Amino acid sequence: MTHWLLRNGFTSLLTLLFGLGIVALPTLAVAAIAPDGTADLEDYRAAGPCSSAPAGPSDCLWTVELTVSDVHLDDRGTRSPSYTTVLTDARGGTWESSYGDRGPVVHRLDVGDRVTGTVWRGELTEIAFEDRTQATRDAPADLRTRVLIGALVSVPSGLLLAATSLWRLARLHEPEPTEGMGATLGLSGTLIAIACLALVLTSRLGENLWAVLAVWLPLSALAAFGFRLSVTRRRARTAEGVEGADGSAAP
Repeated sequence: MTHWLLRNGFTSLLTLLFGLGIVALPTLAVAAIAPDGTADLEDYRAAGPCSSAPAGPSDCLWTVELTVSDVHLDDRGTRSPSYTTVLTDARGGTWESSYGDRGPVVHRLDVGDRVTGTVWRGELTEIAFEDRTQATRDAPADLRTRVLIGALVSVPSGLLLAATSLWRLARLHEPEPTEGMGATLGLSGTLIAIACLALVLTSRLGENLWAVLAVWLPLSALAAFGFRLSVTRRRARTAEGVEGADGSAAP
């Protein structure tokens, strides 16, 4: 796989463009979203309760009593779990909401249960049941942290991919990529895997950039050291083989 990506100038150029794309997309997202990425979340946290039921979308928090009409939990044997509810208000209006996980509220609900919903700007953002609360997917999110985590997942790998491709393009006179090129390309893919692992390990903490970084950084350093050590040992074995061949050929 490594040799295929860097086999010749054409494949190396395609790999370079792919690496630059991996870097460019999250970088543009950070530039566009990060500056104001917490604005809605800050407005939501600063919002006060509504004095009466709003006639339309409002910046105040309106609490409404709702009855559970349907609960759908689908997270077994699927890569795309789904957690949704259909809630009905006193006027017969329905509120369909989805959630990021099962708990702490959704998995406890049965049809007919009464919950308290929080509505902000016309969206159901939170439900409460038996002294527990859970945010819906319509609740404001920290988009700044989200795009920064996305950049952490992809940008380092993309930079390594682009750098390795440039390295290969500068040495096209050599018939095969060097061991260092192969190791760097392998590290690029490993960093993405480590980032995904970090997201899984820190998922219970929500979208927390520092937690993800605390897991990703040491594991990435270990991976880089491992690839470097592998190349060094391989070169040493190659050198020993060459010396042995020269010695046996000597009269």
